[in-house]
Amino acid sequence: MADLTLSGAGSGLDIKSLVNQLVAAERAPAERRLARREGEIETLLSAFGRLKSSLSAFGDALDDLKIAATFQDRTASSSDETVATLTAGNGASAASYALDVDAVAQAHKLVSSGAGYSGQTGSITLEIGRYDSGSNSYTARETVTLTIDSSNNTVQGIRDAINDAGIGISASVINDGNSDILSITADDTGAINTIRISTSGDSDGSDTDGSGLSAFNFDPTATGPSTLTEISAAADARFTIDGIAITSSSNTLTTTVTGLTVELLSPGTTTLKVERDIDSAREKIQSLVDSYNDLTRTIRELTKYGGEGAGNGPLLSDTAVYGIDVRVRSIIGSTSGSGGDFSTLMEIGFATDQETGELKLDTAKLENALQTDFDSVGNLVSDYASRLDDYIGTLLGSDGILATRMEGLNLRKEDLGDQREALELRIESLRARYTAQFSRLDSLIASLNSTGSFLSQQLASLPGIRRQNPG
Repeated sequence: MADLTLSGAGSGLDIKSLVNQLVAAERAPAERRLARREGEIETLLSAFGRLKSSLSAFGDALDDLKIAATFQDRTASSSDETVATLTAGNGASAASYALDVDAVAQAHKLVSSGAGYSGQTGSITLEIGRYDSGSNSYTARETVTLTIDSSNNTVQGIRDAINDAGIGISASVINDGNSDILSITADDTGAINTIRISTSGDSDGSDTDGSGLSAFNFDPTATGPSTLTEISAAADARFTIDGIAITSSSNTLTTTVTGLTVELLSPGTTTLKVERDIDSAREKIQSLVDSYNDLTRTIRELTKYGGEGAGNGPLLSDTAVYGIDVRVRSIIGSTSGSGGDFSTLMEIGFATDQETGELKLDTAKLENALQTDFDSVGNLVSDYASRLDDYIGTLLGSDGILATRMEGLNLRKEDLGDQREALELRIESLRARYTAQFSRLDSLIASLNSTGSFLSQQLASLPGIRRQNPG
């Protein structure tokens, strides 16, 4: 409602100021009450939000810990990384292996002479397969025949045709300053990836003279023409692990020793060593202690009692919050059947500070447990982490205690908003009523003043009436 600007012409009163003062006096206690209640609700919402955030952080810390495989990390090393490198997957056996590399696997590589091809047409047949030097035999695994015509009868065109064939052979062109040289390489190493190339229908009239398309012939058995130069033969890796002789077409060994990946780099000897990653396990267990203590401190601050006249925690009177603390402590202090010879966290170094309720970790005791039975410690911790994670999940769920509390507070906040709107309507009504009342009073006073002036005039005009000079 727009402010009325009555000036009190009849009475001389400042009606607007009087109305504003009366309305402010009426509004103030209600405003203070609503503001106080809103402040209380915001404080509680903030407190529950902080508790929720702390519980979420605790839950995040439990995500990896609840998986037993998390504690199966292994460290891997090679005593000579110029010979071989080693990586270990989760659960790989802790052990040491003697590796002796006789030869690493090679990819088959051929080059042209650079002077024999003069742009003829015909067909090139590419084969990739195994060459057995013992029997001097070749067994093709894949074969493709390329048509060389006027659209691709250049060294570059032949290169592109080979690359587009998609049978595990790649080609590139090298210019030596005088001519273009075709370099042909198997994509993968090993004797099983030996290249054989033959030509037919050479437009120069001969498929074996080393000129035209026949400049690209190669037969590893030497029973056919070979005009390409072999830069490196396709060869398997030869090595021994703990005296066991092994060959491999690849230098990357993923199945030779379960859980290990060995990358062969050069001939030589090295020791491969796999150990349990105790440092990683210790850090993960410490993270459980740290995240638990963060949650404990948060609950302690939110529920603290400061004494008479001192600051209390905003959730001091909320028994559900105390219940959360009690339940988490109960899980931490319970027993487990998943840890082998260990049945409690206390047996691997956990302890509770009696003053603060926070967890402490006896690192020497934990180290001994990890060294004694590494896998059992991991199973034990993951069992507790799983149970804690399940409980935290119920608290943070859509129908959990936190969601219920915060939903109730938000409803109360909405109700206060409705009350504030109702207050504004009542204040506006009150303002209109006061303004109307003072306006009527002003009109009455104006009327009385007018009547008084009229009577004075009439009396002054009566015969026999003489004014007295007050001077």
